[in-house]
Amino acid sequence: MKRNVLLLFLAVSLNLWGTIGFVVNSGSETLSKINFETGEVNNAFCALGLMPNRVALTEDFAYVVNSGDNSLQKINIETGSTASNIFIEASSNPYDIIIEGNYAFVSGALTNKVYKVNLDTEIVENSIEVGGNPAGMAILNNMLYVGNSDYATGYTNCSVSVINLGSFTVEATVPTEINPQFVAAINGGIHVSCGGNWSTIFGKICILDPGTNTITDILDIGGITSNFAITPENIVYVADGNSTALYAYNAVNLEVIYSSTNPFTPGGTMVAANDEFLTVLGGVWGQNFTVKTYDFEENLLNEYTVGLYATDLKLLDGGTSINEEQVIHTDYNLSNYPNPFNPTTTISFSVSQTPSFVNLEIFNVKGQKVKTLVNEKLVTGIHQVVWNGDDESNKSVSSGIYFYKLKSGKYTSIKKMILLK
Repeated sequence: MKRNVLLLFLAVSLNLWGTIGFVVNSGSETLSKINFETGEVNNAFCALGLMPNRVALTEDFAYVVNSGDNSLQKINIETGSTASNIFIEASSNPYDIIIEGNYAFVSGALTNKVYKVNLDTEIVENSIEVGGNPAGMAILNNMLYVGNSDYATGYTNCSVSVINLGSFTVEATVPTEINPQFVAAINGGIHVSCGGNWSTIFGKICILDPGTNTITDILDIGGITSNFAITPENIVYVADGNSTALYAYNAVNLEVIYSSTNPFTPGGTMVAANDEFLTVLGGVWGQNFTVKTYDFEENLLNEYTVGLYATDLKLLDGGTSINEEQVIHTDYNLSNYPNPFNPTTTISFSVSQTPSFVNLEIFNVKGQKVKTLVNEKLVTGIHQVVWNGDDESNKSVSSGIYFYKLKSGKYTSIKKMILLK
């Protein structure tokens, strides 16, 4: 019976909703929701708590840290209704949040702790002391990297704490440049945005080697460096705390493309990117902020008005509402075998130009991305990639219909496959 039901669903068109953006408006204490496919903006999607700061997304919920309420607000991403408020700790001033599996990790800027929150039970299960005024975080290979901005003591002891998520203990403390406020895992390394002291010391990017827990490179960017966004072409864009510039460097060779001496303007305070476009959040204190989208040739695509003093922007990716037959098919010769399969299948495709940047991703029937299999330049010829529905990174993958999407340039091809466990 299960096989019959699955085959019946093959006649249903693929409904991948477009990319959605969520913006935390700290000044107006609201969450904006932007549908980039339709252009619709809802700046009152959800009323937030006191002094909201950052947001993290799952398939079903947005989690916002409210610094003034010392809470984590759980919001339904479809309805905008608040499902619950999770209290962190009195006077903790939660700054940032990152989600791994069923757990959220929240940095407490005034208690100098990181909190481990069980998202199933909605209970703070544990906390651990780190450096002074912890801010941004990143996760790589089951290790949590926390930027300790240490602003309360005048940035005298800035560092990154390295936390083993298995034992939830601090394994290392790595000294950094001034004000390591944002952290990102990029191409197997940890990139730390050190924004300087807002006056006489300017922004730098520290590259931390997770194998040795040492700083191996420092990029002298200038300005007041903020968060990171990486494009499919391995270009890292860095926002600026003053919202007047945008910086960039190559993630592979670390060559600086835009610095404070030749910035990409106008800039923004926060950036985000997916496989389609770059988004930049910026504005002036006391006014409504804007979200601008750019293609990867840095041409302005669109502009959206959001709320007052926006502090964070996150993207939830899908595709567009399409039928498989409406996809622009090229000569990729895209196919998979066996199909149906359990638990592995081999996806084959051809590349006709060299070098050609190829992106190959797996989606479920809700349009939610399950895995990225290829995201790099490939040479001319036939290529094969194995997808294992049982591998360590696919624990939540169950039996059902999946779609694999191959994209190169402006052309896309999508095919269906069935996993039978």
